[in-house]
Amino acid sequence: MASRTTDIGEGESLGRVQLRSESGEIILIPKPSNDPNDPLNWSQPFKYYVAVVTCFGMLMCTFLAAGPTVALVQIAMDFGGGPKANLAAVLPAVALFFTVSALTQGTGNLIWQPLINKYGKRPMYIISFTGYFATALWSGLETSYSGELTARVLLGFFSGAGECLGPGTISDVFFLHERASAMAMYNFATGSGVSIGIIVSGIITLKNSWRMIYFVGAAMIGVLLLLIIFTFPETAFNRVYDKTEPGDIYENKKNPFRLSLSIILDDNEKAQVARYYAESDEQFEGTKDESSVIQRMEDRIRRLEAVVLGGQKYTPLPGTTPQKKSWASQLALFSKETFTEETLWKMFIRPFGMILLPPVFWAMLVMSVIIGFSVAISSSFANDLEKAYGFTSFQSGLCFIGSLVGGILGIPAGGPVGEAVANYFTIRNKGVREPEFRLPAIAISVITAPLSLILYGVGIQNKMHFMVPVLGLSLLSFSGGQAINISFVYTLDAYSPVSGEVTIAQLAFKSIIGFGLSAATNIWIADSGPALAFSEMAGITLVVLLLAVPLFFYGPRLRRWSLGWRAVQFVNWQGRT
Repeated sequence: MASRTTDIGEGESLGRVQLRSESGEIILIPKPSNDPNDPLNWSQPFKYYVAVVTCFGMLMCTFLAAGPTVALVQIAMDFGGGPKANLAAVLPAVALFFTVSALTQGTGNLIWQPLINKYGKRPMYIISFTGYFATALWSGLETSYSGELTARVLLGFFSGAGECLGPGTISDVFFLHERASAMAMYNFATGSGVSIGIIVSGIITLKNSWRMIYFVGAAMIGVLLLLIIFTFPETAFNRVYDKTEPGDIYENKKNPFRLSLSIILDDNEKAQVARYYAESDEQFEGTKDESSVIQRMEDRIRRLEAVVLGGQKYTPLPGTTPQKKSWASQLALFSKETFTEETLWKMFIRPFGMILLPPVFWAMLVMSVIIGFSVAISSSFANDLEKAYGFTSFQSGLCFIGSLVGGILGIPAGGPVGEAVANYFTIRNKGVREPEFRLPAIAISVITAPLSLILYGVGIQNKMHFMVPVLGLSLLSFSGGQAINISFVYTLDAYSPVSGEVTIAQLAFKSIIGFGLSAATNIWIADSGPALAFSEMAGITLVVLLLAVPLFFYGPRLRRWSLGWRAVQFVNWQGRT
């Protein structure tokens, strides 16, 4: 009989999968169905098209999150009363535009993720990017401080949906062994959106007002929205498998199909059927061209008819083979089906339990310190570089070219390198994959992340060559792409049935902690000086990243043990794979 797959039992095998057979062949996880509409069965080029559009969306989600910060001084003068504005008093208030949108970008996903789980990704893509388009225009047109702050709050809320749509989309269409590279693309797009946004914004401000940054961003979001509406189908899928193994039907002599033959056949026909089983089963079982149990049963009936009756009289029932949906039906706003039976409330509260699980909490800390300190730098770098080197907005924006290069280099360091390390330990473990097997790859960022913060702080305070803080920005971007990809994919592997809630737990609490870190850094730097303050930030980052060491050795035991904690019992899930 056919039925939906069930969840992993008691956590004994949670995150642990047999990824390779004894012969070394890759085992496909998740197991694809025989339905041509299953995203796992889409062609590889179309899968990567979906990934590219997804990554373009993620890039745009952060393009306006930090891009306008390159014109922070001009924005402060605009809202502070002109060139005579007291920048020391106005700059912190204007910086709030960007830190508060970073906060709502993460916390808003507590609302988006239950809706995505319940109703699918396509409608949420369309709704969220339509709202993002509208608030981008609003931010560019608004002239009052309170109106601009409100627009930025909503801009963060709508753009933040992409942070949970992206990983979910990639998990929908790629097999487990393919996800690391696709997730590296996603993390690069998310991180590079900041760099690209700042570089492009710096170019725009050469001959235009800072408001043009929002108008250009809105135009790009509009193009993306058209691609989503007309080319991007739903990737969520209610996957159904036939649990009946071929041996249950064709080899079990107590099977009801065999018993029914004893009722309708006479002795002579039974003898013919017995000879058929003895002579034909081995040959039949060796065939590889049947794609489903139903097709094999139909073939068998035809063979039996030929043996017993001397001719075929069986006509297969219509509708037994899934039909591919038309392109128009794939592009409907709502698919008229839900993708989970869980309530929205239960999915809303689950991230509050998921964050207590040690691997998720650690991955959230990795995100928080790297992104939080990055946001702190992006909200003040224009002023820092102007004071230290007299840079214009355009020149400050060009400094982020190094950050973009760092993000590009972070793709192979976080994806293929991480996957290669995981494969190495998987082979040593006789083909059994543990999520912790990718953690040793984070050793690269253990060096580069603290170093990046030290280079930036020391370089700015001592007015060293401008390439010193630029190198710091580059290494920080590289570390963000590398370390966050490793820690993030680790949690997705460890808790794949609730990967959406795992994502939201990290993003929501990251944004809260990151907001606190970024808001406190201005006072922190003012009291301690850039060199000491950023060195302390480097120490915090180092400690967080080094927690990967105990997780590598004790992570599997810790994951299974922590699922039994009373405080996280309500995160249990049913019917989720």
